[in-house]
Amino acid sequence: MKKNIFLVLILASMGGLLWSCSKQTTTPMEIVAKTNSVSDNAFIKIIHFAPAFRLATNNSDSVNLFLNGKKVNGSFLTFGSMFPSTTNLYAAVPSGATSIKISTNGLLVSDSIAVTTLNKFLVPGRYYSLIITDSILNANDNKQIFTLDNFVLSDTNSFTMRFVHAILNDTAGKNVDIYSTRRAGNIFANVSPGTVTEFTQQPYNFVTDTLIVRRAGGLFELARLTTATNPLARQRAYTLVYKGTPSTTTAPKGRALITYANQ
Repeated sequence: MKKNIFLVLILASMGGLLWSCSKQTTTPMEIVAKTNSVSDNAFIKIIHFAPAFRLATNNSDSVNLFLNGKKVNGSFLTFGSMFPSTTNLYAAVPSGATSIKISTNGLLVSDSIAVTTLNKFLVPGRYYSLIITDSILNANDNKQIFTLDNFVLSDTNSFTMRFVHAILNDTAGKNVDIYSTRRAGNIFANVSPGTVTEFTQQPYNFVTDTLIVRRAGGLFELARLTTATNPLARQRAYTLVYKGTPSTTTAPKGRALITYANQ
């Protein structure tokens, strides 16, 4: 009998415990509003590669970025800088109709001068890049340059790469090749200014490569990049960019070949 009473008391106490747990279903974490799922967001990267931005827009080349009326960058974007940082490859933003405003500071009111506002439609789950060039005021996506980033997963022995020819005001033989010393051949050929190639699969090994920008069809060298100081990793996606002022190689705006990661 005592044993049965003891068993009843244990069951009753367990039931009370379970009831109390079921009543406290809201934790401090659950009180916070849930963020959108990945499927509700689009992803964007914005990079300033306009060496003559000041001349092209008659404004300062130090700019701020507004997405749907909200400022998103910290310090100014200047030539060669990007949003978000190189650590955070893309910024998650609400999908759908999106306004991207580029502005500069006025004399009395900050961000009072709108350089331009681009109206885009961002598809959920897709990745985009806006590469600001000297033609940012052009209504054509290819001139701005606004792209859909269709990078794909690569296998263990490769990576993927695309090429962006971002020097739009080069008048002396505009098209270029990208020559790989490791492969002893061109990996991109006869690319015109403003062009963004598709991501293509590239073989990966531990041999250091040197990538050289040449005039299309010739050997005249314009810029080079070595992977010894700019290493590339397998199973990643990269954008290779030829950018800057075509008439000089002097930093910070001289013509150069750079790379950044998309994945």
